[in-house]
Amino acid sequence: MTLERRKGKRPATGSALPHLQLGDTSPKDVHAHMSDWALITLPTTTPELREEPTRISVPSTRALWLDEGVDANPAGFMPPPGSREFAHLHADGSWHLLVDESLVAEILDRGWGERHPWHDRGVLEVMVYAPRDLEEAETVKAVVLESIRYASKGAVIPFSKQPEKVVEKL
Repeated sequence: MTLERRKGKRPATGSALPHLQLGDTSPKDVHAHMSDWALITLPTTTPELREEPTRISVPSTRALWLDEGVDANPAGFMPPPGSREFAHLHADGSWHLLVDESLVAEILDRGWGERHPWHDRGVLEVMVYAPRDLEEAETVKAVVLESIRYASKGAVIPFSKQPEKVVEKL
């Protein structure tokens, strides 16, 4: 995956738990768009995914969960042990998720996010900053899709868009 550099300054985030974005959050329409895509469209079109209450974050956070029947990457899930939560969306529009370390490096380098404050304690999640517009939302969606692939060892590839129609020329 090749991410474009995120425009603007990195937003302020908290260093204490819960790890949240403190400013420059998603506008309501962008948050609604991301929430609908992640928590309605993805689970509707991908039976291996569902929304579940988060097991690790604040109650307003909404989590994506990989079905227990899918052979999975044990490193692709958040605590506690036995959880199948691989990504969650905060009310501020930011995400916590797990992806391959090479993508984490790219997310950090291109200004799209930061490591969890407890990274040195083994919390490997990365925070992806809240998208500020629909163009940024597309980038964040691509990262969420990579998180799904990482958790499922590539077995689950969501089909979250309608196929493009083929138009024959007359």
